[in-house]
Amino acid sequence: MRELIFHVEFLSDIVLPATSNNEGNIVQLDFIPGSNFLGMVAHNYDKFSNSFAVFHSGKARFGDATILREGKQTYKTPLSYFHQKLKEEPIYNHHFLDENDFDILGQLKQLRSGYITKEKEQVFIEYNYVQKSAYDKENRKSKDRQMYGYKAIQSGTKWQFSVKVEANVLKVDEELIITTLESSSRLGKSKSAEYGQVKIVHKPELQRENIESKSQNNQNILYVNSRLALVNEEGAPSFDLKRLCKGLDETKILYEKTQIRISAFTPYNGARQTKDYERVCVNKGSVIVLKDVSPEQLQEIRNGVGAYLSEGFGEILINPEFLLEKKIDIKENSHAEKNLHAKEPSDYLALFLKQREDNKIAKLDVATKVQEFIQNNKIYNEIKNSQWGKIRSICTSGSQNFKQEIREYISSGKVSWEKEQIAKLLDNDSHSPEFIKLLAIHMPKVKNTPKEKSND
Repeated sequence: MRELIFHVEFLSDIVLPATSNNEGNIVQLDFIPGSNFLGMVAHNYDKFSNSFAVFHSGKARFGDATILREGKQTYKTPLSYFHQKLKEEPIYNHHFLDENDFDILGQLKQLRSGYITKEKEQVFIEYNYVQKSAYDKENRKSKDRQMYGYKAIQSGTKWQFSVKVEANVLKVDEELIITTLESSSRLGKSKSAEYGQVKIVHKPELQRENIESKSQNNQNILYVNSRLALVNEEGAPSFDLKRLCKGLDETKILYEKTQIRISAFTPYNGARQTKDYERVCVNKGSVIVLKDVSPEQLQEIRNGVGAYLSEGFGEILINPEFLLEKKIDIKENSHAEKNLHAKEPSDYLALFLKQREDNKIAKLDVATKVQEFIQNNKIYNEIKNSQWGKIRSICTSGSQNFKQEIREYISSGKVSWEKEQIAKLLDNDSHSPEFIKLLAIHMPKVKNTPKEKSND
């Protein structure tokens, strides 16, 4: 299969809930499911030469996106990683431990969060939590008892995903997949509000790193690199690991060395405006140990396991490098990041209050800079209030090219500012949308303030 590599950059905070529920403590995803990219491409469903091959046959597979660390690909922390309780290092691969190890090490604790790189650097996803209230349009105020919160992945983070296409997928359809993804700019929940702006770029010069190795002692360690949706002979959902490939029986699965977690969710289909059937999955990061399996069985597993392959499900790595050592040493710079992450408030209320305090400090800093700018630049006193109103609306629109739009407006035939006025407002990189918006709010007030009468 040909593999197309894409990079995703978050231009705003992104909300990625794990379920379609909108009440309660909603769990957030720490990856971007491939179904999001499949949905983007599906907007051009009728434009493909062979829509069935692209969307329904599994010949085109839209993989999950995982966060990049300084351009390096990352992997969900394997569930086989354990450490001694009250000691964060070293890390042990559970499938290499025997009874003597357990007697010596005592009680162990499983790692369940974060990602690692090939070089075993640990990476954590950073979130912002914002408390909001529903709006009462009739009374023009917040609705009573209608509070809700969004936990969003921070803007500026960069991700990587791939699209695998088989050789018999038409080249023109492959090119349409690329152009559709690169032209897509919205992702996640609440895209019509302040969230969801992304930039997707195809990287034809890149290839995914190969970290697979040969089997050891006739055992193969499987790393679940995406969710698995296993099914039985009747097509019903199943957690039975014998469904990984044909001919696999209980004797070939080393359950005592296997570490998996499971989940269930009900996806929402936007095109049909309804929910699909509930899916039960083996989660990313799970580790399964097999013995005495044939090369044909391994190849079947490598080609994709279970259902929903088009949405990125079913990807398994066989004997990845980070699962082949008994003891894992995490690099020092990763520990610094981990400790900073651990100190952040985990309670939603504490996190909300901390972020609100940070926002207040940031807003006060902007207000101070606006006041200094007004006092030091009297050249704007003759600008009409209507022009400041237009500038304020441009800053509020959320456009990434807000300065260019303002420049075009104040340089047009009807509205023509002096070069000095344009340069001081727009050529300063520190003038954010918040700064210019607040300036546009206060300038009319400065102009309309009555002058004090002289006592002379």
